[in-house]
Amino acid sequence: MEEADDETILSGTILLGEDFEPFEGYLVLRRGVVAEVGSGRIESDLKGIIAPALVNAHVHLGDSILKDPPYLSLEDLVGPGGLKHRILEKASRIEILEGMRRSLSYMARSGTCAFADFREGGIDGVDMLYEAMEGSGMIGRVFGRPDPGSVRVHQRCWGVGISSTKDHPRSLVEEVVEAARSEGKRVALHAGESERDDIEDALSLEPDILVHLTKADERDLEMVAEAGVFVVVCPRSNLVTGVGLPKVRRMLEMGIVVGLGTDNVMLNSPDLFSEMEFLSKALLHNDRQVFMICTLNGARILGAEDEAGAICPGKRCRIMVIERRSDKMWGVNDPLASLVRRAAPSDVLAVF
Repeated sequence: MEEADDETILSGTILLGEDFEPFEGYLVLRRGVVAEVGSGRIESDLKGIIAPALVNAHVHLGDSILKDPPYLSLEDLVGPGGLKHRILEKASRIEILEGMRRSLSYMARSGTCAFADFREGGIDGVDMLYEAMEGSGMIGRVFGRPDPGSVRVHQRCWGVGISSTKDHPRSLVEEVVEAARSEGKRVALHAGESERDDIEDALSLEPDILVHLTKADERDLEMVAEAGVFVVVCPRSNLVTGVGLPKVRRMLEMGIVVGLGTDNVMLNSPDLFSEMEFLSKALLHNDRQVFMICTLNGARILGAEDEAGAICPGKRCRIMVIERRSDKMWGVNDPLASLVRRAAPSDVLAVF
């Protein structure tokens, strides 16, 4: 991720505003703020498709140490005592830290400017992530878990991230949520991933964010919509673990704000281009809506609207420039559709 100079000029097709309307012209960045947008030809530092950078709204970066595990059930992979936890228990701090650094570097180079991580490992796990983030230039929202015997997460956590309420005694979950609320932190939970029997329990805790909801039925989604809870879906992860696919179209029809995440790095690379392509082709057939989920909605869910999201004059934002003359992108007629369904990390020229 590059720091913009005092003045950086980009030209080409700008996906402008909250509707991502293609605009042929140039954009001037001054100290990270969109100072000017104009039409006509101008000498520029970079040329291509100029778009908001992406937001990965749910990832487990600590899992970067374990790649391509065998196909197992969700419980055997990530449940209490599952393969993931056994591998992490044996791994050294240096190995886990290096894995996180590598994934963060990949994300930053491939157009992702912000992420939300469910951080295991208690206080030391959070310290490791912040250490890995140094120099990345990324916006990170860390959802931590307490150390054993405590109900409080690391003071630098943006929120508390809880696996299914079925994995913990109800009284403990309530104490952890209450402690987080008392410190002004957000509350996020996995729910409805393999079964729907923990969704109502999760909603009773009045969370800010629910992750997955793969098994949610119509009534579940109605309750989520009524409560105004954000939802983050991770369809490629759900596909790998065999739990089905979320009803994203119905969520959007109900007015739920939906974000997109790549989930466990051991299951999927933290590549939002692959996630966007799958979401558009398999579930939505609406490229504009998919790109909104990965930019504006993600920024809103992470409370980062002032730094990410739409490209608007006078706004500070994170911007990526996509090569439209690469072998993969040559012949583009609809820049937004091609960005969502065809572009790859290798097409990212720069992220500012």
